[in-house]
Amino acid sequence: MNHFAIYLLTLGAFVTGTAEFVVSGILEIISSDLDISVSVAGQLITIYSLCYAIGALILVMVTSKFDRKKVLLYSMVIFLTGNIMAYISHNYTILMFSRVVLALSGGLYIVVATNYAAHLAQPGKRGSAMATVITGFTVSLAFGVPIGTFTAAYIDWRNIFLIIGVVTCLNIMLLQKFIPKLDGNKPMPIKQQLILIKDKRLLIGLFITAFWILGYTLVFAYISPILSLYAGFSIEMISMTLLILGVSAFIGSRFGGYAVDKWGSYLTITISLVIHTIVLMVLTFTIHSTIGTLITIMIWAIAAWTTTPANQFYLTSLKPQSSEIILSFNTAIMNIGMTLGAGLGGLVIEYTEIIYLIWLGGLMVFIALGIACYSFKLGKKTA
Repeated sequence: MNHFAIYLLTLGAFVTGTAEFVVSGILEIISSDLDISVSVAGQLITIYSLCYAIGALILVMVTSKFDRKKVLLYSMVIFLTGNIMAYISHNYTILMFSRVVLALSGGLYIVVATNYAAHLAQPGKRGSAMATVITGFTVSLAFGVPIGTFTAAYIDWRNIFLIIGVVTCLNIMLLQKFIPKLDGNKPMPIKQQLILIKDKRLLIGLFITAFWILGYTLVFAYISPILSLYAGFSIEMISMTLLILGVSAFIGSRFGGYAVDKWGSYLTITISLVIHTIVLMVLTFTIHSTIGTLITIMIWAIAAWTTTPANQFYLTSLKPQSSEIILSFNTAIMNIGMTLGAGLGGLVIEYTEIIYLIWLGGLMVFIALGIACYSFKLGKKTA
């Protein structure tokens, strides 16, 4: 297995993840600086998730026949452009447009990179290879987002995107030099791609993704004001909490890949969703205790991110010959769920108390658990 090449792909996932998630940590700072409400600022997350879904689905289809290395590199160059736009943005409109550019390129990159990793790995290690790229996302939670949040407390928040741009430049050069060439696939007609979704197991499996990420995003997108209002955390304490959340998410994603290879996707997904549901319900009671909040968030992140590689492996195992298309569907659905989560969360905090987001998030994950059980039942019948 080409470990170094996979780690370079992971670095790209790290910078795209940081650009996406860092806004959650600095939502109140952006709101104050641009003189907009928190709910309006939260739509920066909404539009990113929506455009990320388009990039992951439509752009992957459009570019499927092209050399995957070139697609990978071009997506990162466009992503670099988006970071430069965010750095020079001095009003909400320019910042919003930069989010569109970042999301379209980031969505394309993560699907191609995840599939790339699977091709670079040995057959018995593909789950771990895919989980490694996903780990780039979770490492961005572990280090990129909390460091960015902490940095924004002392310097202009726009400099975060400048730093991301510098790392992106480095990654582009390394990808160009060390990533082997991978031929494109014969384009699959839209009609044939839609036929894939007629497989009930796959269609229902995508709903697992939609509901668990919806539940997760309802809480994560507004974690900064939740911790500020109910736990009484300062910006420094919030950044430390995000660090704990990110490290735990990293552990969860690595464990998810290991668990799939060891015990299978059915058991891994089921247990992680059960714990995820319970922990969100518990958070409403522990939120008033500093230690209780930190422990609960740690368990929450581990459970949530264990699901990610497990569900991706489950979905691609249903139709191995169409793995990149399925990954693009899954990534698109994930970001549609994030779009709905951020948008619905904005409505909730506009008309009621923000604490209700945690209960609503737990309910969504519980629905995902029920859908997963039904999907697995169908899978056993088919087998």
